[in-house]
Amino acid sequence: MTTYTGAVFNNGAISRLLDLAVACRRDSASALEDELARFCRTIRNSPEADWAMPVAAVSALLDLLSDQLEPERTPTGFSEKLAEAAGNIPGPEFLRLLSGLLRLQEQEPLPDFEELPMAAWEAGLKFGRIAQFWWWVDSGEYEDFDEGVREGVASEHPNHCHQDMSALAAELQQALLLFPTSQAWGAGLVEAIPWASKPVLQAILNAIHVHFEEQH
Repeated sequence: MTTYTGAVFNNGAISRLLDLAVACRRDSASALEDELARFCRTIRNSPEADWAMPVAAVSALLDLLSDQLEPERTPTGFSEKLAEAAGNIPGPEFLRLLSGLLRLQEQEPLPDFEELPMAAWEAGLKFGRIAQFWWWVDSGEYEDFDEGVREGVASEHPNHCHQDMSALAAELQQALLLFPTSQAWGAGLVEAIPWASKPVLQAILNAIHVHFEEQH
C-alpha cells in the first residue's frame, strides 16, 4: 500500500518550524524564541489555523516524531535540514526542544506588534493579498497610480468581488489599523511589501469601497 507520510516532514508545521530554525542559525540577529513566538502568534490569531492545527497539536507532533524518528525512512533532504537547524544537538533532542519551547510560548500572552515586530515572512502571510496587488500599482503597466488601482479593483468583478476583493479590503483595513503611522510601519512589512505606504493602502481601500457602492 502506498503511504504519504512524507508530507509530515516536508510540508506543513514541522517544515515551517525547521525553516525558521535554519534561518536563525544562518542569521545570528534572529532569535529562535522570537520566531517561535511569531509562529504561535500566526496560528493563534487565525481561527482557521487554530482550529485545524493548534499549537498544542504541533507540540505533540514534534514529540511523536522525536520518539519515532528513523532517518532512513524520512524524505530526501529532511535529515539535512534537521541537522542544520539543530546544530550540535541530536535531531530527536532538538525536536523535543522545539516542542518544549512551543509549550512555553503557548502559556504566554500573545505579543503585540510593538513588543515583537512583524517579520517579513509573517507579513507575507498576513497581508498576502496586498502583496499580490503590486502588479496593478508598481509594474509600470498603467499610465498612473489611480488607473492601476481602478483596473486592479475591477479585475475580479463580478464573480469574485464578494470573496477576493472583500478579503483584500479586510487586509488593507487591518494594516492601516495596526500600523497607523509611518513610524509604526515596521521593517518586516516594508520587506514583504516594499511599494506600500499608508497613503497607498488607503487609496486602494477607498477605491474598493467606491467599487462596492457603485457596482454591487
